[in-house]
Amino acid sequence: MENHEKRNAEMGERVVWLDLLRVIAIFCMMVLHVCASQFDSVDVSSYDWQVFNVYDSLVRFCVPVFVMISGVFFLNPEKEYPLKKLLKKNVLRMATAYLFWAFCYAVAEAFVEYKALNGDFWSSVLQNTITGRYHLWFINMITGIYLVVPFLRKIAENKRLLEYYIALSFFAGYVENLVTAVPFIGDSLGEALDKMALYMVLGYTGYFMAGYYFYTYEISRKMRNAIYLLGGVSVIVTIVGTSAISSSDGVAKTTLYNNLLPTICLCAWAVFLFFREQVSKVRFSKRSGERIVALAGLSFGMYLVHDFVNIALKLAGITTTSFQPLLSVPALACIVFAVSFVIIWVMSRIPFARKYLM
Repeated sequence: MENHEKRNAEMGERVVWLDLLRVIAIFCMMVLHVCASQFDSVDVSSYDWQVFNVYDSLVRFCVPVFVMISGVFFLNPEKEYPLKKLLKKNVLRMATAYLFWAFCYAVAEAFVEYKALNGDFWSSVLQNTITGRYHLWFINMITGIYLVVPFLRKIAENKRLLEYYIALSFFAGYVENLVTAVPFIGDSLGEALDKMALYMVLGYTGYFMAGYYFYTYEISRKMRNAIYLLGGVSVIVTIVGTSAISSSDGVAKTTLYNNLLPTICLCAWAVFLFFREQVSKVRFSKRSGERIVALAGLSFGMYLVHDFVNIALKLAGITTTSFQPLLSVPALACIVFAVSFVIIWVMSRIPFARKYLM
């Protein structure tokens, strides 16, 4: 989600397709959160809920893709990332951004709930500043990855070792998460696999490493087509599976929305590869390229502030059920995107805010 500079090996220019992918991913993340606002409050057998499920399933690739884009830049051997720079610049920025925005959201939540500066108000502010608004989990996760970047860069130097890491992450992490969801035997299998304790390759580092790998090395057409096919099938599995599980239980179930499932992973891989192989061939005009780059540079800040817009819309009584969900979801996501852009563009004029808060 951060604004990084990288020179294209052939053109010596900004890699615009990566910036465009970042912008699309931030919009998809807003679609996801717009859908989530009414996901649990609508009957799972209703048309509205099924629309939310389809939209939500289609954009699930967004967070993994953000992590993949970060991997492209942080693992680039041509760009040095000494520990001092990593801690002082990247980790510090994440910490200050988290504390600022967590505090702002905590104050807003406390005002809505208590409407008075009493003891409960300040207790709520303190607690919610520490735990953070729901979407700020990304900062914790990406900070954790930043802290192990020096080790990951060493692994990324060796192609075979990098391939082994990605494969191990896929099977020991994403596939294991799917296996543990299998009825009757899932818990037992999960307990047995947990004893292997392959914690180093679990979580989002697999996406981080895969982003660099797919960007750096040529992927055969056969392999690309297989990933495209599996990615498409995975979207269908997510839509149909989520609908089936939820209908069976009578309540909305998000089991198949887990970013650390092979289905979501394959979707993210497919989207990333499509942009690398197809969108990268598009020749953007100078003005279009500059606008994409500028927008991408504000994407992290837009992610941070966007939930304030969601809160404001909800307080105004405007939700995805206010009108036809097929239209309300993209319409509200566009509003959230546009307002978030304006807020962060204004903040970006302030040097301190641009450096530490977005």
